Amino acid sequence: MKALYVLALCLGAMPGPAFAKFKAAPFNCTSFMQDFINATPNRRATFERPLTITRGFFGDEDGLEVRVLSTGENVDGTLKCKGDEFRRFEVRVTAPVNEKLAATLIEYEQAALVAAFRWDRAKVETIAKAMSSDADEYLRASVQRGDTYRAGKVEYHQGDQLDLGLIWTETDRTFVVASQTDD
Repeated sequence: MKALYVLALCLGAMPGPAFAKFKAAPFNCTSFMQDFINATPNRRATFERPLTITRGFFGDEDGLEVRVLSTGENVDGTLKCKGDEFRRFEVRVTAPVNEKLAATLIEYEQAALVAAFRWDRAKVETIAKAMSSDADEYLRASVQRGDTYRAGKVEYHQGDQLDLGLIWTETDRTFVVASQTDD
């Protein structure tokens, strides 16, 4: 819970009115992809358009375009856009998660925060560390309680534009940045 307090201070949630006024700088998918790649200079990350074949069923009728994060590591990522409007970015790894893979995931989480919010590195590191700490604590508590679905889930709502989520289960870890839209 101490991590939540630190996170609240970093986000300006104390006092409350400062948090209510927070707005992320507007961005689009093109700038998100470029800023993400620039934030991971030591990685060979690229966004690629996957080949999708449909016969009209469950196709692209809602206009969402999907880009896949391609890395040389065991990290998967998906970026969803409507035109050039950012909708959602997910980065995930599957278990078992060793220290090296966990550090790689955190680096990609931080890159996503830099790309989405253009926050400085210190703030991004603090938020990523706080979210990971809370997700780990909640997952351990879920396992101890014997929950049917064992997970550590952390959500942060950033003003009226973006939401952050971190979900840890026994089989994977997923970090999400999502726009607040009706879609």
